[in-house]
Amino acid sequence: MTTKSDDMALFRQIRKNTELGMMAIETLLPKVEDDPFSLYLNRKELQYSQIRDRARREMLKEKEEGGRISAASELTLRGSIHARTLLDTSISHIAELMIRGSGRGISELWKAMNHHENAAGESRELAEELLILEQKSITELKKFL
Repeated sequence: MTTKSDDMALFRQIRKNTELGMMAIETLLPKVEDDPFSLYLNRKELQYSQIRDRARREMLKEKEEGGRISAASELTLRGSIHARTLLDTSISHIAELMIRGSGRGISELWKAMNHHENAAGESRELAEELLILEQKSITELKKFL
């Protein structure tokens, strides 16, 4: 039996994951001088935003909020990316950072899916779509290593 609270919790995690991915890409894009890789990152950002928007729409239907990144988390993420790319902005290094981020996102999403096992329907489908996107991204990013 599905519960709205489990669905909303899963939508919040989806929103959080996608916003982190978008923020990471926004921070990395100015450092990328390779046009094909830049185009790849822009496409990924668009895919994240589409999934985020779908989760947000479902949350709004239930007058639910949450899943947004706090200012402190945003500052931490951006600072970490800048620090890790200070001396190395090679495509290989950036791809490696993105692979790590996608791996963390997959872990967090699986935790949420396991913890909110009564989530079903759109929330579960969207979470699975995001998992597939992240797994595909890891495979694609390996080509840039």
